[in-house]
Amino acid sequence: MIVAVGRVELELSDIQSLKDKRAIVRPLVQKLMNQFSVMAAEVDQLDTPDAATLGIVLCANEQAHANRVLSKALDWLENHQFTAHVADIETQFIPMG
Repeated sequence: MIVAVGRVELELSDIQSLKDKRAIVRPLVQKLMNQFSVMAAEVDQLDTPDAATLGIVLCANEQAHANRVLSKALDWLENHQFTAHVADIETQFIPMG
């Protein structure tokens, strides 16, 4: 089993409040989970209105499959038009057992 982990740092433009930030980040996280069958959450910079850090995780039997799914999710984030810019991405694949 392989656990694939992605950490995505977003820069949010024209955001003045945490309420505005949540209005962007929550639907984005939900779309990631629905569209790519991954688990996702805002994991850092929770009190910073103009930035967000997302964690994305999935389990797979093969690293090739985990890499494909995680890559598609990250590509979608980078190419999707919304009020956020992907500033940094880190990925890690952890073999289990």
